[in-house]
Amino acid sequence: MAPETKDPAHGTRLLLFVLGSLLFSNFVPRVLFKLCGLGNPGTISGIFRDFVTLHTWTDSWLPMMQSVNYYLQHPTLPIYYAPLYDTLIYSLASIVPLWALKKLGMSDPAMLRFLAITSWLALVGVATVALAMGYRYMKARGVRMHWQTVLAVVLAVVFCYPLLKGYSLGNAQTYLSFEFALLLYFWSEGREAAGGIVGALLAFVKPQYGLLLIWMAVRRRWNATFAFLATAAVLLLVSIAIFGWHNNLDYLHVLSSLSRKAQSHYGNQSMFGTLNRMIGNGENLGYTPLLYTPYIRWVYVVTVSTALLLMAAVLLFPWGKLRASTADLAAMGIVSVAASPMAWEHHYGIVAGVFAWVWFAYGCWQERRPWLLGVAALFTLNAWLAFNRLADFHGWNILQSYMYFAALLLVGVLMTLARRVTRGEANPVA
Repeated sequence: MAPETKDPAHGTRLLLFVLGSLLFSNFVPRVLFKLCGLGNPGTISGIFRDFVTLHTWTDSWLPMMQSVNYYLQHPTLPIYYAPLYDTLIYSLASIVPLWALKKLGMSDPAMLRFLAITSWLALVGVATVALAMGYRYMKARGVRMHWQTVLAVVLAVVFCYPLLKGYSLGNAQTYLSFEFALLLYFWSEGREAAGGIVGALLAFVKPQYGLLLIWMAVRRRWNATFAFLATAAVLLLVSIAIFGWHNNLDYLHVLSSLSRKAQSHYGNQSMFGTLNRMIGNGENLGYTPLLYTPYIRWVYVVTVSTALLLMAAVLLFPWGKLRASTADLAAMGIVSVAASPMAWEHHYGIVAGVFAWVWFAYGCWQERRPWLLGVAALFTLNAWLAFNRLADFHGWNILQSYMYFAALLLVGVLMTLARRVTRGEANPVA
């Protein structure tokens, strides 16, 4: 069947929403602050400039690169206790590619350039996967994707605050955001084994994505589960072969220490960060590397309890016809981030792929306008730095956690979709 010329994805409306949200979150607060004499609330101009010029800092890259250098210079000493740099918090399997590049003779400056270019490509890859999902779903309904839709998706991704922040910092999350979008794409196509492989790659950089394995097993998606486990086994064996048993076992100590180490800086969009900012415990606007927020037992208990509640909510929710679907998987991915005591803004870069799936598989085909989806997108894809003016107003500064709560709203949107589909009130593309 030849594609129709009409675009029910409402490409023009989508484009206007993207442009409007960028204008509303960046320029409107700046104008209002200037009129009121409040100074500059902040925009994404600096980190967007970093993206355009292929400039990154070394948030992830420096500890990863220097871990490799330290091992090559001191192969018998423990890597995780090296006194030369910021702490490595990733598994050693994550630095195997850098080890291989180093063995091939790549210098540190060349490696930094390589990482900047490939993470730039990863960000562009998120837009590519989003468009691929859109093309697939629209083609399935005999609809041609128009240029307005393409432009809207590209702008939404290229100006996505969590993605830009991760790229500018030089953080490995940029790769993970691309991989998560790829995971959703594979899952939506029924390629569950491929999804399991990608899930394992995610978990070996950020352990919280190990929740995806639990989700796959609970949902009895055995192809994905076994592919995840097989990939994890290969990655672990390679890491042991290169770095040895002792170094890999040391990572268990790192994980146990991380469970009680987090920071209250506004960039930490989690329950832990929210509670500590509300009571004025620790830093908020300022940031000191390796300075962790003083431990308060009730904050820790509430953080852990909230994390367990979020995980249980997704795993036990009656997804009905969407059980084990892409919507179900996306919800678990978001919770994997939000449940962590340290959920930085750039960790939410995964929502770009989630929004692409929800819009093209469901939102654009509905007669009713998806207002809640729009609100969630407005506050997770954009920077609302003006809320930082509330930092000293304990209680009110809960608004600094806008990204955290908007991400949870997105989980609610996915659950509502499942209810509507199960009741026959909606019919998303399979």
